[in-house]
Amino acid sequence: MPPYRLPVYHRQSPAVRCINFLCAVLLGLVLIAGIIFFVLWLSLRPHRPKFYLADFSIPNANQQSGLANLPVRFTVAEHNPNQKIGIYYEEIDASVYYGDELVAKGPIAQPFYQGPNSDIALQGQLAATGPATSDPAWGRFSAELGAGSVGMRLVLTSTVQFQVKMWDTKHHHMKAECDFTINGDGTLKQQDKNSQCALYF
Repeated sequence: MPPYRLPVYHRQSPAVRCINFLCAVLLGLVLIAGIIFFVLWLSLRPHRPKFYLADFSIPNANQQSGLANLPVRFTVAEHNPNQKIGIYYEEIDASVYYGDELVAKGPIAQPFYQGPNSDIALQGQLAATGPATSDPAWGRFSAELGAGSVGMRLVLTSTVQFQVKMWDTKHHHMKAECDFTINGDGTLKQQDKNSQCALYF
């Protein structure tokens, strides 16, 4: 039976121990920096604004002379959910549709800045361009209006830029689409009041 030998332990040189220590410190710093960066990214990541259709009306829509030149009025509530990020809006344009038929179009707001965690009411008033009584769409619109329910769509477009502390993000093209239904008198149905609009960037 061979004699028992104690295991031999080799002590690391001071240089190797120093390198191992520096590597451990560097790894720890990288990990801490990664956690800090992730927390900052979560707190400063821009969230998209939210749009809600508060009101809509076309007074005298039930008259038999078409919609041309009638006022188209609406209010859209916009909410910036970011706690520390403001939003720059360029001019906001609005378009109102009945199916594929354009009812009204025009600008409703000049460029403005919205502060963090705030709400703005966008008031719009446009002049209807159609459908006129000579348009094929008028017969369908008039019939649905007589039945007390007409589906329509409001589209808002703009270019926005988020302001994060001292720097600004790139420009984003924005489109908000609000689908809704009006009553026979041209007012917004109660079920669609304050309904959220779809938002596309």
